[in-house]
Amino acid sequence: MTNRASTRFRVIFMILSGLSIAFAFVHSMMPASVSSAESNGFVMILRNFLQVFGVAPEAVPGVVRKLAHYTEFSVIGAMLTSCAYSFDRIKPYRYLVQVLFVGLLTAVTDETIQLFSEGRAGLIVDVWIDFSGVLTGTAVMLLFYTIYKHAKNLTVNEGLDERNKGNATRK
Repeated sequence: MTNRASTRFRVIFMILSGLSIAFAFVHSMMPASVSSAESNGFVMILRNFLQVFGVAPEAVPGVVRKLAHYTEFSVIGAMLTSCAYSFDRIKPYRYLVQVLFVGLLTAVTDETIQLFSEGRAGLIVDVWIDFSGVLTGTAVMLLFYTIYKHAKNLTVNEGLDERNKGNATRK
């Protein structure tokens, strides 16, 4: 396995990372009325589901918004980690500091944008929620890439074992 992924893979994940960050920023620029209207569709769907878990009906809109931020930033963490993987497929965790820094910077910038959006507020607690999403997305992708690498190595080793058995029987 070569250390770096193809240029195409790197470019694709850089673009996907940029698009996922842009998606977060665009949503943060929306006035509160537009953002609330967008969230209300999900609120209606999730209201009954969340009540099963004891979430009060009046708390559902807030929970939905926090889950949306968490999910959005989990995707950002996954995309940033995929960028790291594209530069070092053997040890993508070498870029962990950079991935986490960009994720935290994105969370802080996202909440700062909300300070200037009508009816919105940038909250420190939301930075923590966003960053925990980045941490989750990063951890999931590092786990995925580790499992993938080990599975690929097992497959290659099994192929070599089969080839060696064939050579041993011919001798």
